[in-house]
Amino acid sequence: MNYRISILIIFFFSQINYLYADGKINQNTINWIIDRDHIQKPRGGQTAGVPTEKDTRPSEYFISLQSNTQDKKEKDRLAILSMIGEYRANFEFTEMFGAESNYALDVPYKTWGTEVVLPITNQDNFISLQHILVMYIQSENGTIQGPHVQKHWRQDWKYEDDEILTFLGKKEWINKSIVNAKGTWSQSVYQVDDSPRYESFGQWVHEAGVSRWMSKVTPRPLPRREFSVRDDYNLISAINKISIMEWGWVMEELNDKIKTPNNYVGSEYGVVRYQKIKNYNFQPAYDYWDQTKDYWQIVRDKWTEKLTKENKVCLEKTYNGGPLYMYKFNYAEEYASKQNIIKSKKDISEIINKFIKDC
Repeated sequence: MNYRISILIIFFFSQINYLYADGKINQNTINWIIDRDHIQKPRGGQTAGVPTEKDTRPSEYFISLQSNTQDKKEKDRLAILSMIGEYRANFEFTEMFGAESNYALDVPYKTWGTEVVLPITNQDNFISLQHILVMYIQSENGTIQGPHVQKHWRQDWKYEDDEILTFLGKKEWINKSIVNAKGTWSQSVYQVDDSPRYESFGQWVHEAGVSRWMSKVTPRPLPRREFSVRDDYNLISAINKISIMEWGWVMEELNDKIKTPNNYVGSEYGVVRYQKIKNYNFQPAYDYWDQTKDYWQIVRDKWTEKLTKENKVCLEKTYNGGPLYMYKFNYAEEYASKQNIIKSKKDISEIINKFIKDC
């Protein structure tokens, strides 16, 4: 027994010795890539939330999706609408390998959130879904802080979209035509302030108990979890897969990290699990949306106008030292309290114009 313990201790500390000061690890010094929490302490949200209760009941959309009476397009729509609901979301991203022999694998990223997915628009060829976070943080002594409400990302789905907004890098996007969009759905993903992030397209596949959508290879800007700590690459070339099941849905990402124009750096695998929960107080999210949805409609309309009018859009990183989302959220708070739609239209138009630059 003592011999075994000694061997385990030697192995454990031999792994730790391969860590760099910043927590990264030489990819040549480990054998098992996916689960390496015992070697590298993950970064990300380390707070504890209040306990959540799983909801095992399938949604009405998912129940209808399992029927064989709908045509293919209607099944596609029901799969998208099945993402509506209340969830605990777990985010996991692990760097898998790098191009250089001694590439330093970054620390895995793990965090969580409780969020509701609301329908904004439900039309025959277009569906828009808004994510809103509601967080209750529990301290070590049991004290609960919250609710903390935050408008999160948005996803728009369009049937047989003939044009895709393509990220070029350096906060530049261009509209590109699709050669064959028959039977496909595009997914457009927007930042928390409703500015563009990325767009791709693919087909839904439906099987017993699950529906899946897989994107084409899609260039994306770096997410906050990366651009806040990394400067060795500036574009992600990604394949995204969404799986819809009765208990929730999963989003998988295969992300290649690129230093533009074509320098491959490394790859990561990401998985986000949206587990349905019940008996959790999401009311603050619904209240926030009731108070600000007209304001955010103005924001969406202004971006639609800009993105359809111009073939190419280029954005500044900041204005007077502040990011776009800071202005947008401040204006949203002002609208919630004063409900001045005329002033909001003026504020939104002016601030978006401040961030749009000549390409």
